[in-house]
Amino acid sequence: MEKIFDKKVIYITGASAGIGYATAQLCLEKGATVVITGRNKENLENARKKLLKISSTVIAHNVDVSNESEIINSLQEIYNSLGQIDGLVNNAPSIHTGKIIDLDISAWRTNFKANLDAVFLTTKTVLPWMMEAEKGAIVNVASVVGLKGVAYMSAYGAAKAGLINFSRAAAVEAAPHVRVNCIIPGAVLTPATERAIPAKEMMEQTIKTIPLKRIAQPMEIANPIVFLLSSESSFITGASLVVDGGKTGDLNAGN
Repeated sequence: MEKIFDKKVIYITGASAGIGYATAQLCLEKGATVVITGRNKENLENARKKLLKISSTVIAHNVDVSNESEIINSLQEIYNSLGQIDGLVNNAPSIHTGKIIDLDISAWRTNFKANLDAVFLTTKTVLPWMMEAEKGAIVNVASVVGLKGVAYMSAYGAAKAGLINFSRAAAVEAAPHVRVNCIIPGAVLTPATERAIPAKEMMEQTIKTIPLKRIAQPMEIANPIVFLLSSESSFITGASLVVDGGKTGDLNAGN
């Protein structure tokens, strides 16, 4: 595999499993030094051990992205020790569901801490380094829930909608040397999805509503993320790429 990320440092939040792990795997295969973060120490260590089989250039930081000092200190430590951060993938998810009439303000705000506030903090931290180096790429992982109204997911959807717009604003401010883009996945076969859709019947119903008639594998989201991190997407910034098997493109009128 071509080492397009040779001598590059890529920092990925929420990389113990799912999309983040697949992205870390692909970046390592392409020659990067990859920093993976995760909130659960055991899961993070298991991910690190598996990734070490691909490359020794993997670093694990036990970080809760909703904790301001933890995420900033982690980024600062990597920058101080390696002297650069060339790519940032904001992937760490946090999903708390509930009816609007039942949600209290603290539950509402919980959805914003990891999905939006953390992205603001990581972007604010790394942008000066990238702009000084006159190179870098940031990819934010949103969700189709940020494009459509979904019952019981108002807070999560609002946070992801905010993330999509924040990515555009950040792209304008980061130009001309640093690019910021947003990936908008649909249903992906991750531990989070399996928790959200535990019953086989529910999973089958979900699959029926997707034009491609299946749920994505994490690597099918990792591939476009890596494309947007790479120089192959050198004229793409401020873009929002929907990767959902056609879900949001289908009016589904009477079908």
